[in-house]
Amino acid sequence: MGALRDEHHNGWLMPSGNYSAAVYEEPWDGEETLQNVAPAPAKIVSLRPTGFESARTVGEHIRASVPVVMDLTEMSEAEAKRMVDFASGLIFGTRGGIERIARRVFLLTPADVEVTVIDRPLDETGFYNQS
Repeated sequence: MGALRDEHHNGWLMPSGNYSAAVYEEPWDGEETLQNVAPAPAKIVSLRPTGFESARTVGEHIRASVPVVMDLTEMSEAEAKRMVDFASGLIFGTRGGIERIARRVFLLTPADVEVTVIDRPLDETGFYNQS
């Protein structure tokens, strides 16, 4: 395969999608497949409950090792607090994890799922500092 160089664009082709990508027939030294590193969960459930009666659904998914995005924006303040209390107990009891991803939106994960947060605010005055 020829080099991806073009003298009209500082020596490199502009991304146009009109050229072929490199294909490697043999794995690189030490290369691991994604399956060997960490298998992704088969699914993630997103719920937007309007009342506490959805707590059972949240619990059933976590007990079945399915991560849940729980959006509480449609709930009253009291019901949302009750749901967070339930979710906290559920996560503690199942050794899972809970991560707030937005105002009144939480990611609940079972014990076999690890969440890595790479986007944190640099200071307390930025856009992400919302309660």
